[in-house]
Amino acid sequence: MDGSQQKQGKVDEEAKDIISNLDETIKAKILSYLPIKEAIKTNVLSSKWRYTWTTISDLDIREDYFHYIKLPANRSTLEKFVDNLFLLHNGPIRNFKLSTKRNKFVALDRWIVNLSRKEISELTLDLTPKTKYKLHSSFFSCKNLMSVYLCNCLIKLPQDYEGFKVLSVLKLENCSLTGAEIERLVRNCALLKDLSLRKFRERSGLRIVAPSLERLSIDGNFTYLQLSTPRLVRACVDLEKNPSGGSSVPKGGYMSNFSRAFRGVPEIKMLGIRRYFLQYLAQGNISEENTLPPIFSHLKVLTLDIDLSNPKEIMAASFLFHNAPTLEELDVIISNSSEGMDGSTSASFTFCSQHLKKVCVEDFKPNELDVAFVKSILLSSPLLQTLTISSHNPDYNKQAIVDLLYKSPRASNVVNISHL
Repeated sequence: MDGSQQKQGKVDEEAKDIISNLDETIKAKILSYLPIKEAIKTNVLSSKWRYTWTTISDLDIREDYFHYIKLPANRSTLEKFVDNLFLLHNGPIRNFKLSTKRNKFVALDRWIVNLSRKEISELTLDLTPKTKYKLHSSFFSCKNLMSVYLCNCLIKLPQDYEGFKVLSVLKLENCSLTGAEIERLVRNCALLKDLSLRKFRERSGLRIVAPSLERLSIDGNFTYLQLSTPRLVRACVDLEKNPSGGSSVPKGGYMSNFSRAFRGVPEIKMLGIRRYFLQYLAQGNISEENTLPPIFSHLKVLTLDIDLSNPKEIMAASFLFHNAPTLEELDVIISNSSEGMDGSTSASFTFCSQHLKKVCVEDFKPNELDVAFVKSILLSSPLLQTLTISSHNPDYNKQAIVDLLYKSPRASNVVNISHL
């Protein structure tokens, strides 16, 4: 074979290797979809792939992957791997995810220091140790953060904390910080749109001031809740424990828990009130505020946990329905309706909804309170199209309940009633 033929053969071979001839940024993007260990292995493919992995901007490091590739998932293996990764990596890291169960991860501090120098914009620390990891102060130097998820972290805001100017998503799970620290943390994130506080158990008050916030999820325990979120459209609040002992609200003028929590959410469209949160809202004299203008004038979808034997919860729910004139979908989860908390077997329930179209009633029991509650919905909903009932108790005639409801007075002639 002469020289010209050899040259032509080399050109043909390079033409076949289309992927290797792609731009480095495109190859790095391709590698970002591989497990990081496999992405690094591509350095042996050819000289064109040797350093591509060092420019990957999305790093997803999961401890369970070390089990998958049959390496000892001990501290030294994982730490050495990540340390070398930072040592050889060249360029920015946009997205860093770490999932581990190790509870003595001192190396995590230096990794966060490295990330603070890498223009990180998305950070996930999914930690499941027995003791919480104290978040390194370098975290607050990551000024380009747009999305943050932290699990099992102890967070202490520095004195000179100025906020994250471009942060739009913040999710904290089982993290330790007080309500006052959360308020300060959130208040200085002007572009925050999505906030999730899971397993918040500090037993302190929560005051959320976030002018751009659109989605909010809270579950755990708190002594009071006050929202100042004028653009909030979706919220779910789940209070784990019974708020016994009366209302715990800041001093400075009377305001019911109901109004204190929701007066600052004029644009809310989807709302979840779970477990004991309705009982918290019922504390205080709600009846004094019945003449106020609707505070849920845009609410379309409502999920509500309610104890029909609790007159205060009945009053709070009635107040809520009265102040939600545009409600279209309602999902009610009934609890403890067979036992009155104060010995009562019935409570005055006022339901009024001119736009309600779909209702689901969960944990239904064939007793007087539950049946009366469903009848009141049928009687007051002229546009109702579907009413679905479900129950964990199979020991009664479900069809008999459906027949009874069909025979009851109802405002809508087209409603379809079913019992799952």
